[in-house]
Amino acid sequence: MVQHGKVPFLLGGPCLLLLARCFLAGIFGVYGSLAMGIALWMIFWWITRPVALTVTALLPVVANAFFALAPMDQMLAQYASSSIVLLFAATLLTLPWERIGLDHRIALRCLAFIGPTMKSQITVWFLAAVLFSVVLPNAVVVAVFTPTALAMLKAAGCEGKDPAAGPILCAIVFGAAVGGVGTPVGGAMDVIAANLYQQATGQEFLFTQWFLDFLPYLLLSAGCTLGVQLLLPEPVHQLQGTREYFLQECRRMGPLKRDEKICLGLFALALAGSFLRPLYAVALPGLLPAYLYGSLGFLLFFLEGEDGRPLLSWEYAQQHMIWGVLILFAGGLAMGNLLEASGANRSLAQWTASQAPSPGLPLIAGIVCLAAFLSEVSSITISAALTVPLVISYTQNAGLPLLPYWMAAVMGFNGAFLLPTGIRAIPCGAGLSSRDLFRRGLPVFAVRLLCAVGMGWLAGLG
Repeated sequence: MVQHGKVPFLLGGPCLLLLARCFLAGIFGVYGSLAMGIALWMIFWWITRPVALTVTALLPVVANAFFALAPMDQMLAQYASSSIVLLFAATLLTLPWERIGLDHRIALRCLAFIGPTMKSQITVWFLAAVLFSVVLPNAVVVAVFTPTALAMLKAAGCEGKDPAAGPILCAIVFGAAVGGVGTPVGGAMDVIAANLYQQATGQEFLFTQWFLDFLPYLLLSAGCTLGVQLLLPEPVHQLQGTREYFLQECRRMGPLKRDEKICLGLFALALAGSFLRPLYAVALPGLLPAYLYGSLGFLLFFLEGEDGRPLLSWEYAQQHMIWGVLILFAGGLAMGNLLEASGANRSLAQWTASQAPSPGLPLIAGIVCLAAFLSEVSSITISAALTVPLVISYTQNAGLPLLPYWMAAVMGFNGAFLLPTGIRAIPCGAGLSSRDLFRRGLPVFAVRLLCAVGMGWLAGLG
C-alpha cells in the first residue's frame, strides 16, 4: 500500500501534466505542452521524492510509450550514451579501491592535507573541481571526484547520506559547473558554441581567445559562488578527527602495496590521457575519455593481484556498480531528448525571441535567463544548441554586434545547480538528497546568474 502522506505528492505529478496540457498548448503546441508537463512532473517528484529518484528517472520512457513524443530508439539510446559509458567506466576503474584499501589511503591523505573543518573541505573540493573542469569535461571531473570524496568521508566516520556529506558533494558538482566555461574543452556545449560562432563570423575562435575572454567571468563566478557556499549554514562544522590523527593513520598503513600501485597507476594514466587528448586525437579519434577509462578498467579483469586473483571480477563489479546513478543520470538526458524532439525547447526559444527586450542590459539579462533555464530543465548541451543560434539570428537581423550577446549565452548555459539531472545525478545517486541539492543550489544559482548578467553587460560596453 502507498503511504497516505505520499499520495498528494504522487498525484501532484500527473496534475502538473494535465495543467501544462491545458494552459501551455498555446505556446508549445500539443506535443510540446505534454513534454513540458512531463518535465514538471519529474521535477516535482525529484523535489518531493514520493518515489526513489531512480524510479522518477524512468518516467520519460514510460510517458513516451503513451504519448509518442519522440522516437523511442532515441529515448532508449540516452540510457547508453557516451556520458553513461563514461560514468560506468570511471566507476569500474575505481571499484577495486575499497577491497584493497586504496580508497581509505587516499581519503586519509585528503583529510590530512585539507583538514577536517567543513569550510576548508568546501573550499578545496570546490576550487579543485573548478580547475579540473577547465580542462576536462564536467562529467569526468564529478565522476572522478565523487568516489574519492565519499571514501574520505567514510574514513572520517560519515556515509554518503550523512548530513556532513551534502556540502562537500555539492561543492564538487557546483565547482564543475562553474569551471566548464574556462576553455572550449569544458564540454560539448562549449564546442557547439565555438563552432556556431565560427560559422557565423567566418573567423576561428582561438583557444587562447576563449580563455582570456571568459577568464574574468570565471574568476568572478568562482569567487562569488564559493562565498555563498561558505555563508550557508552547515549541519556540522568539522569532520571527526584532527589533521594529526589522519597523518598518524597514514603512517600506520605503511607504503603503497603492489595492488594499490597498479590501480593508482591505471587511474593516473586515464586522467593523464584525458588531459592529453589533443595529442592523440587524430591518430585515435575514437578513444574519447569515456572509452579510455573503459579500456583501462577492462584490464582490471585480467591483471592478477597479490592474492593470485584478478583485481576485479564481474561478480564484484555487478554487486558494487552504481546502477541507480547510471539510470538517474540517463533520465535527465532522456527528458532533454523528449523536450527537444517534441519541439518544446524550440517553441520556448521562439516565444522568448518574440518577447525580446531592448538591446543592452535587458537583452543580455533575457539571454542569460533563457540559457540558464534551459540548462536547468533540459541539459546544458541542448541549451547551447538552442540559445546560440537564436542569438546569432537575432543579432544579425537587428544589426547588433554578436560577441557580447554570444558571450552572454555561453555564460548563461554554463551552469546548472538545482535538479538531480546531468552531472548532479552522480552525487545524488551516492546519497545526496535532492532537497539539499536544491536548497544549497538555489542561492548559488542566483549569484551565478547575476555574475553572468553583469559580465555580459560589461562585455557589451567593451
